[in-house]
Amino acid sequence: MKVSSSGGEFSFFVEDGTRYTLSAADAKRLGLSELSKDDLPAEFDEDETIVFLSSKLSAIKYCTYLLSFSDKSVSMLKRKMREKGYSELVADEALKVLSNSGFTNDSELCIKKYASIAKTKLYGPYRIKQELFAKGFNEEDIRNAQAECDIDFEEILEKLVQKLARTSRVDFSDKNAIQKFKAKLTRYGYGFETINAVLSELYNDDTFYGED
Repeated sequence: MKVSSSGGEFSFFVEDGTRYTLSAADAKRLGLSELSKDDLPAEFDEDETIVFLSSKLSAIKYCTYLLSFSDKSVSMLKRKMREKGYSELVADEALKVLSNSGFTNDSELCIKKYASIAKTKLYGPYRIKQELFAKGFNEEDIRNAQAECDIDFEEILEKLVQKLARTSRVDFSDKNAIQKFKAKLTRYGYGFETINAVLSELYNDDTFYGED
């Protein structure tokens, strides 16, 4: 039986040479942390419990490793664990520990991601929603994020229009060019009503409203 330098983990070998590592809390619940050298070797009948708890700790470590690179939703972490071969039950228990420890909070993370995508990518509400769904956030968290962020999408669209018009050199006297430009803006997640309003304001021309 070996204890990690931090005292947070207990490692031991079983008869066939396999090594298992449990959290200090789980080792204590099973009474393993109270064993001394004189007590070893010891018999333990709950083999499946040992395997499960060791796998759970491994899954927690894997998730914290992933989170050290970037924030991830609970759904994304669960998907990563499945791909890594962890069982559904192990993944659920690992996520429960991470949530209780404050490592995961989808509601707060969704707000952070929503604001970041709008600011850095200049996406509209529809595209942001698609992006967040792809990252594993649910409808409720996304709706809450939109309300909490209270983003002025017309202001963001103005920046996008100016950026794209400058780089693409759009000819606003050409109706076909305008139509293609509007279609491009919709792919960024904006509705035609917002697009027309912003174009009309920027170029002081109400004829944009009649180009859909």
